[in-house]
Amino acid sequence: MTLNKKNILKISMAIFTVIVFFSFLGYHDICVKHEAYIERAETENKLLQNQFDEILKKYDSLNSTIEEAELIEVEEAIKSAIESSNNFENNFDAKNENKSLESQIERLKNAISEDSENIVEINDRIQNNKKSLDQLESIKSNDKRIRHDKLSALNVTARGVKILSDLYAKKRERKIQQIRVCFTLQGNEFIRQGNKDIYIQVVNPKNQIISAEDTSIALNDIKLLYSAKVDALYNQKDLDVCAYVNLESNKTIKGKYIINIYNSFSKIGSTIFEYE
Repeated sequence: MTLNKKNILKISMAIFTVIVFFSFLGYHDICVKHEAYIERAETENKLLQNQFDEILKKYDSLNSTIEEAELIEVEEAIKSAIESSNNFENNFDAKNENKSLESQIERLKNAISEDSENIVEINDRIQNNKKSLDQLESIKSNDKRIRHDKLSALNVTARGVKILSDLYAKKRERKIQQIRVCFTLQGNEFIRQGNKDIYIQVVNPKNQIISAEDTSIALNDIKLLYSAKVDALYNQKDLDVCAYVNLESNKTIKGKYIINIYNSFSKIGSTIFEYE
C-alpha cells in the first residue's frame, strides 16, 4: 500500500508539474502580448491626438468660404480619427480578455494545488482506515476463536474459613482450614453444554501450590497440580459455582494467595486472596 501511495503521489506531482509548466508558458505569452498591446495603444493614442490637433488647426484656418476640396479633406480626417478610436476600443477589449485569461490561469493553479492536497489527504485516510480494518478483523477473528475454545470465569472471589469444633475450641487454633472460592462461568452459546471439569489451584505466598491430596492431571509432558476439583453442569448460560479448598497446615501462612481457575489446562480466571 505504501508503494501505491508513492506511485499516486508521483503521478499527481508529474501532472501538476506539466500543467504548471504549460500554464507558465501561456501566462508568459499573454504578458508579452499584453505589453505589446499597451505600447501599441499608447502609440495610437499619440497618433490620434496628433490627428485631432490637425483637425483643430484646419478648422481654425477655415474661412467662412471653405472650398469643397478642403471640406473633403476634413471629412476624411474625421473619418480616420473615428477609425483610430474604434481600433483603440478593440485594443482595450483585448486587454480585458487578457485579464480574464490571467484570472482563469490563476483559478486553474489554485484548483490543481487543492486537488493535489486532497489526493494526499485521501490516500492517508485510506491507509489509516485499512490499518484499522485489519486490526478490527484480527480482533474479531481472535475473539471468535477464544469464544469457541475457552470458558471464562468471572467475579472470582475467595475468603478464609475456620471450622468450629470442640477440638478447635480446646486448641484455640487460629489458622484457617479452608478457602471458599466462588466464581461465575460466563454464558456462551458457542461452547457445548454438559459437565465441565473445573480445577481450582491455590498458591501460597511462598509460591507453593496447596494440594492436600496431591491431586493433579497430566497430558503428555504437561502436568497441572491443583487444589480442588468441581464438576459443573454447564448449559451455555451464566452459572455460579462455589467450592471449598482444604488447606495444608504447614503451607498455611499469612500473606497473599493466588487463586487460579482452570478448565482442563486452560486458565479461565484468577484472583488474589490476602490472609492476615
